Amino acid sequence: MEEFEHHERKGWIVYLVVGIIIGSILGGIFGTFIVFKNPTIFPWILSQTPQTQIGTNQTQVQVPTNLIDIQNQVEEVANKVSPAVVRIVSTTQVISPFFLQVIPQEGLGSGVIIREDGLILTNNHVIADATKIEVTLSNGKTYKGEVLGADPISDLALVKINATNLPTASLGDSSKVKVGEFVVAIGNPYGLDHTVTFGVISAVERNIDTGNNTMYGVIQTDAAINPGNSGGPLVNLKGEVIGINTMIYQNAQGLGFAVSSNTAKKVIDSILKTGKVRWPYLGIQVTTMTQEIANSYNIAYTEGAFVVDVVVGSPAYMGGIRKYDVITAVNGKAIKTADDLISTIRNYSPNDRVTITVSRNGKMMDLQVVLGSK
Repeated sequence: MEEFEHHERKGWIVYLVVGIIIGSILGGIFGTFIVFKNPTIFPWILSQTPQTQIGTNQTQVQVPTNLIDIQNQVEEVANKVSPAVVRIVSTTQVISPFFLQVIPQEGLGSGVIIREDGLILTNNHVIADATKIEVTLSNGKTYKGEVLGADPISDLALVKINATNLPTASLGDSSKVKVGEFVVAIGNPYGLDHTVTFGVISAVERNIDTGNNTMYGVIQTDAAINPGNSGGPLVNLKGEVIGINTMIYQNAQGLGFAVSSNTAKKVIDSILKTGKVRWPYLGIQVTTMTQEIANSYNIAYTEGAFVVDVVVGSPAYMGGIRKYDVITAVNGKAIKTADDLISTIRNYSPNDRVTITVSRNGKMMDLQVVLGSK
């Protein structure tokens, strides 16, 4: 009798397990059918990667919908901006080291049309010392270029050609650029016209020593930039030019730099108004404040830019800034390093009045300074 009850109990357990398995399978099939028939009821299903069958003998390729959207956007940006990108060939006169004769030497760069009457933005080093400039448009037409003005400090220049109704690109607001943002670089590297590369913003507000001077507030990107790309646009996915490609680190990969569009706007405005570029001037020498400096001058450590010297009669001097002050803010924006101060001041224009906060003998002071020009 006990053996019969044991077998009977065991049989019910088997039936129960089998029933659960069958129920789970049927429930899964039914649930999957409902989900894919009504994807809007389950929004997370829209973010899943669809599978596309390519041919009968090929494996399935998974293509995320969001990547397709990005690809389409890159294609749209390239189609929109590329017609405004030009090739610039500049000819300079150099002395041959072998024959000690003056011979012509050509340099290759890029530019971007910013006004339909033929106003082109490019790099200063692309056209520097040129005796002849040829500009070739995307349709193959070539024009003689004339330099309207150039600025070695920002490495920007304006070139004009005699043409009308040209395709143009618009300058965006580089202050809104974010690290990680997708960008497209367009130019003529090694003479390969209208090459498009894709990458991200690696950093903003970089200060780069070029050997001849320091470029402040430039944009760093990993979008491939090569010789010939100089002067070409760095474009966001809205189709706005947020930088002008200017340099790379030799023998490095993914280290390209572009002058910000907001800097370019200042240069363009100044050249068109005066024929030259005027940068704001304070008239001080500064270094980043450190604990060692604080100890050396027996002052309280305060994060900021330490004033090493002040030019007598300069805007800084007239505004009350003195040696050994520590500049901690400009118009309320915190200053942590000497480069911070220089980059911040460069965002203003000559004759602008700014409030500079300094720490002097442990006391904070707000000083009014009217910027000069240089």
